Amino acid sequence: MKEVSLIPIEGLPLVRAGDDVTSLICEACGKTRIPIENGDIFVVAQKIVSKAENSVVHLGTITPSERAREIGNQTGRDPRLVQVYLDEASELLFVKGRMVITKHKLGFKMSSSGVDKSNIAPQTEGIVVLLPRDPDASARKIRDSIKAMTGKEVAVVINDSCGRDEREGSVGTAIGIAGISHLEFRHQRDLYGNESNSQIALIDELAAAASMLMGQADESIPVVVVRGVSYTIDEKAGIRNIFT
Repeated sequence: MKEVSLIPIEGLPLVRAGDDVTSLICEACGKTRIPIENGDIFVVAQKIVSKAENSVVHLGTITPSERAREIGNQTGRDPRLVQVYLDEASELLFVKGRMVITKHKLGFKMSSSGVDKSNIAPQTEGIVVLLPRDPDASARKIRDSIKAMTGKEVAVVINDSCGRDEREGSVGTAIGIAGISHLEFRHQRDLYGNESNSQIALIDELAAAASMLMGQADESIPVVVVRGVSYTIDEKAGIRNIFT
C-alpha cells in the first residue's frame, strides 16, 4: 500500500522582514534531522513569505473611503481594515454578514482579499499582512534556493487559509506553486473496467492537508513537507493556470 507522509517542520523562528525563508527552512530541517529528498513537496504558509517580503500594512497609515466606512458599519469591521480589503481587490463581489468577499488582484475569489491580522504582531500595533505580490515568484525562489543549498529537486506550494462565499469556514488553498503542475491528469480504469479520465487539483489537496498540521493559532508550524505523493513536474508552473 502506498504511504504518504506529512512532516511538520518545527523550530522555525518568528520571521521578520528581509529574512531568508529558505535558509530558515533548511536550518530547521537540519536541527530536527529531517533530510530533504528528491520529490519532496514543501507546503509553505503564505504568512511567513509575506512577512519576509514585508508585504504588510500599518492601519495607522490608512484613510478609509466612504465606501469602506459603509461596509465597516454593515459588518462591524474597522473601516481602515475594510479599505485594505478594497485596495487589494480588483472587484468587490458582495458582503455577507461579517464576510467581505472580493476578487483579489491576483485572481483569487476569497474573503477579506486574503488580508490577515493574526500571528503578525500584537493587534494594538495595527499591522496586517497581505498576500505576496507574486506568490509564484516567491515559490520559485524557495525551490531554486533549496536546490542550490541541498542539490535536491523539490516542489513548492504556498498555501493560505481562504474563506469561501458558498460554504462556511476556511480551507487551505494553493496560492503559489513552483515545480509542480497545477493539475494532475489521470487516465485510469474504475473498479468495473470503465475508462476513467479525471483532472485533479492536487496542489489544493496538498495545501489543505498541510493546513491541518499548520493550524491557525500558536502551533508554530508554517512549513510541512509532503512525501510519497506522485506529481507532474512542471518547470513553468503558475497558479493562474488553474483559473477557469
